[in-house]
Amino acid sequence: MKATIALILISVCTIAELIAYMPQIVKILKTKSADDLSLSSWLIWVVADICYLAYVLLESPEAGVVFLAVLSLTLVLLVFGLTFFYQKCKRKHYD
Repeated sequence: MKATIALILISVCTIAELIAYMPQIVKILKTKSADDLSLSSWLIWVVADICYLAYVLLESPEAGVVFLAVLSLTLVLLVFGLTFFYQKCKRKHYD
């Protein structure tokens, strides 16, 4: 029962993150700009999600929980990568 509740909670958390990240991802791709985002904040989110994934792998390496942790990390990496690209790479290319 405890494991089922934990899986439901982590599933809701990951779905909420997916919903929360999608407008940001769409906005970056649509405007081709990430000037209003903090690259250092997203780097901290990347580190936090890597630590979370490591914790999951050490403490509860169930496939569903690992999948959700990897999905969360993937979304954070996507926002970080887009932010980096549009703030650093694309700006250099056009300057």
